[in-house]
Amino acid sequence: MTLLSHDHCKLSSINELMQLLETELQSCSDTHIVALLVVNLQRSDRIQGLLSPHYDSIVEQHVTERLRPSLRDKDRFIFATENECWFVLPHLSSEALAVLACHRILNALGTPLRIETQTVFFQPSIGIACAPLHAKSALELVRIADVAQRNAESNNVRFELARVEQQRRSTPEDLPQALKEVLDSNALEMRYQPKVDLRSKSVKSVEALVRWPSDHQQAVPTNVLIDTAEQYGLIEQLTMQVVNKVFQEAAQWQSRGLQLIVWVNLSARLLGLEQLPKLLARALEVWNLPASAVGLEVTESAFIHDIDHTTALLFELKRLGFKLSIDDFETGYSSLAYLRRFPIDELKVDKVFVQGMMDSMQDKQIVQSVISLAHNFGLSVVAEGVEHEANLNVLRMMGCDEIQGFYFAHPMPSAQLLSWCEQFHRDFHDKL
Repeated sequence: MTLLSHDHCKLSSINELMQLLETELQSCSDTHIVALLVVNLQRSDRIQGLLSPHYDSIVEQHVTERLRPSLRDKDRFIFATENECWFVLPHLSSEALAVLACHRILNALGTPLRIETQTVFFQPSIGIACAPLHAKSALELVRIADVAQRNAESNNVRFELARVEQQRRSTPEDLPQALKEVLDSNALEMRYQPKVDLRSKSVKSVEALVRWPSDHQQAVPTNVLIDTAEQYGLIEQLTMQVVNKVFQEAAQWQSRGLQLIVWVNLSARLLGLEQLPKLLARALEVWNLPASAVGLEVTESAFIHDIDHTTALLFELKRLGFKLSIDDFETGYSSLAYLRRFPIDELKVDKVFVQGMMDSMQDKQIVQSVISLAHNFGLSVVAEGVEHEANLNVLRMMGCDEIQGFYFAHPMPSAQLLSWCEQFHRDFHDKL
C-alpha cells in the first residue's frame, strides 16, 4: 500500500489508520463521534490483477480519484486489500452524517471504470460503526464495522449501520453456549480457498475453511472457534457438521462437472476418536461422494500423543481412499520418522516460512528442504500463504507443486467457486 504523495487523505498503512482511530477515540463524546466505514468494493476484475503486476495499483489510483470529492479534508482512508477500503470520518455530530458519506461513496462507485482494456464494475457493500456508541477501542470498532459489512453483503443491501448489540464481545462464559446454539442450528459457514497446480497451471483442489456465521451478532475468529470446540467437548459435533456441509457441496461441484479434491482439516484431538473412519465413510455414502475426492489434513502435533493409534487410524483412512496431508510440516528427525511411518500423500509448508523466506535465508532454506525432502519420498508439496508474485516465482524455481494464498484468491463461498475456476482457467492459464 503506497502512499500517494499528492493525496493527503490516503494513509500509508493499517497501523497508521489504527493509531489515528485511537487518537480520535480519546476525544469522542455523545456529540463528537468518529465513524469507521469498511467498504468491500466487489470488483468485477479480480483475476485481471493477477495478470499484470501493476494493474491493482492503477485501479487504486482511479478509485482514489473517484472518492476524493466525497471526502472532507480531515477524512482519511486506506486500501486494506485490493478489494477493500477503510474510511475514518472524525468530528461528526451524528451517525446520520456517516450514512450521508456512505451514500456519497456509493454514488462515486456507481459508474464503471474503464482501465486499459477492462471495464471495472463495482457492487460495494459497506459496514458503518461509530464511536463511542459502538466501541471504545480502535480494534473493537474495526471488528464491529467488519461485521456490519458482512451483514450488508449477506443481506444483499448496500450498507448497514452497526447495531448497539454488536458491540457485545464473546466472553469465556457465553462463547461455549453461543457455539452450541450455532452448531444445533447448523449455522456454521464454509469457505473454500483454491490451490493452484504450478505444473498443469490449473486448480485441482481447494481447502475447506470453517467460519462463524456472518449474520451472527458476535464475531468469532476461526482459531477461537476451534479452540472453544475442543475445550468444551464440541469438536466432534463441529467436525461432522463441517464434513457434511463440505461433502454435500463437493458432490454438487462434481454434478456440475467441477472435479476438485477438497481438503478438510482434522484436529489432533479428533484423531483420538476411534469411530472417525466409520463416521467419514458414512458421510461419503450419504452424499454419494468418492473418497478419492477428499483429502484430510492433520497437523504434525497430532503425532506426538498416541503414535500407535494415530498410525493405525491413518492407515484405515488411507484404506478407505482418502488422501492424507501433514499440515505445518517442519524439518527434523521426528518429521523424517513420520514420513517413513505414515501413508502420507502431501506435505504443506507453513505460511510463516513461505512469507518469511524473502527476507530470511534460514526460512528459505527450510522451504527448499521441505520440498526436496517431500520429493525424495515421492510426496507432493503445497506452500500456503503465497501473497506476492515474488514468493510465487521463488517457489516455482524450487519445484513446489501447488501454491495457496491471497495472491490467487481469498477463501470464498461455494456459490462463487465454480465461476472463479472457470474464469481462472479461461483468463489466467497461459500466463502463469
